[in-house]
Amino acid sequence: MLRVSGLLLGSSLLLFTACERAVEEGTPDVSAPRPATISGTWHVEGVTVEKVSGKTRQISGTIILSERGGKYHSTFDLSTTLPTEGGPTHADVIGEGEGDVSGRTLTGTARTQIVVAGAPNVDPAFAFVPRRVGTRIVSSTKGTLGDDGSISLEIESEPAPGETYAATRTTLKGSFAAPLRTPEP
Repeated sequence: MLRVSGLLLGSSLLLFTACERAVEEGTPDVSAPRPATISGTWHVEGVTVEKVSGKTRQISGTIILSERGGKYHSTFDLSTTLPTEGGPTHADVIGEGEGDVSGRTLTGTARTQIVVAGAPNVDPAFAFVPRRVGTRIVSSTKGTLGDDGSISLEIESEPAPGETYAATRTTLKGSFAAPLRTPEP
């Protein structure tokens, strides 16, 4: 029993010494804010509000931003639930945009389409499910990169010419997920 206790005590001292040494050597603070970067993958979530009716729906997904020379290009794949005559339907909101970067602020435009599964209550991205590409939407976007490494976006959306869509305002907040990979030469 004494031998086992001595081994446990010795192991505990080694672990304590290793932890103490790591603290002294400056273990990185994982709670520190990320560097001020825009290029990369962002996970976002928020709410879309129809301007006239006030109806809301949750929206979330991924935005990929690439910034070069004060300009940005974005692609996005978001998920939401749309109200339909047959009840709520899962939909993907996909598209791309571009705009200007000024310090920690983004201002631009985007072109979006809504994709709905041809089968009820099925994710339109699921393999072999027929999909219906819906309404085309045009949007103006304003965004801010926060001091804490977050991103906040305000998106005003209208139907593209010849389309039917209730104008909306979407508010998204997100966090940096990964930097962009550049292809090796």
